[in-house]
Amino acid sequence: MNSSADTDSLHGTAAIVTGAAQGIGRVTALSLASHGARVTILDINGDGAHAVADEIRDTGGDAHAVVGDVAKEPDVVRTVEETLARFGRLDVLVNNAVAYNREVEGSDLNVVSTPNEVWDRTMAVNLHGAVLGCRHAIPAMLTTGGGTIVNVGSTAGFSGDTNHVAYAASMAAKYSLTRSVATSHGKLGIRCNAVATGLVLSPTARGNLDPVKLGIYRDNLLVPDFAEPEDIASVIVFLASDAGRYVTGQTIIVDGGFQAHQPWHAQAHIVHPEAVL
Repeated sequence: MNSSADTDSLHGTAAIVTGAAQGIGRVTALSLASHGARVTILDINGDGAHAVADEIRDTGGDAHAVVGDVAKEPDVVRTVEETLARFGRLDVLVNNAVAYNREVEGSDLNVVSTPNEVWDRTMAVNLHGAVLGCRHAIPAMLTTGGGTIVNVGSTAGFSGDTNHVAYAASMAAKYSLTRSVATSHGKLGIRCNAVATGLVLSPTARGNLDPVKLGIYRDNLLVPDFAEPEDIASVIVFLASDAGRYVTGQTIIVDGGFQAHQPWHAQAHIVHPEAVL
């Protein structure tokens, strides 16, 4: 398989990337555009969304910015409608937007303590936002024979922790949604996959994590250092293009091996001293 030619299949397509004003979403939008896709950026951060659209246009691509909230159905409907009006088609949807700012994160503790409003906002953006995206993108995609959906999530959806209960539950639900969409609409030409990321040094992560926390995370990686947004974007582009044409219903873990080892990996020199390299 010629993977370069297969990613070139994105040339002339139209994509929507949610939460694309910064971080993984921004780099994904830029990467899709570099492969010839025309991209709609949807974000509640209007200045950021327009800035990313300008970046794409400055490099010769075609982009459209929409200011809106993925948790609000009229905003999602408007995004699809404006994409169709601007580009004439819709081929790729990347459900990347998440509710994970300091306000939400600081209140998302455990099942006893997390307030209802934090549960509601987390589920509204992380899960229902993806549901709304799929609901309104799929009919548009089917008019031209199908398309691809990539739901971006976190490895928090696989493992329990002492906090972030709502966030983790929303991620697990997003992966279940991925399998359901792949099953219900696969024969119609819709592929749906998810990407579960570990810690990515996006601007948000850099602002939220202190050096001590970063050191703990780094000790448990199986690769030398953290991912950058480009590392995630490359997987999303693969799944969105014909290079991933035989992959559907899957959640691809992109976490530097964080989920691959026993929980005492960072203390293996104590637990298994005989195995120290």
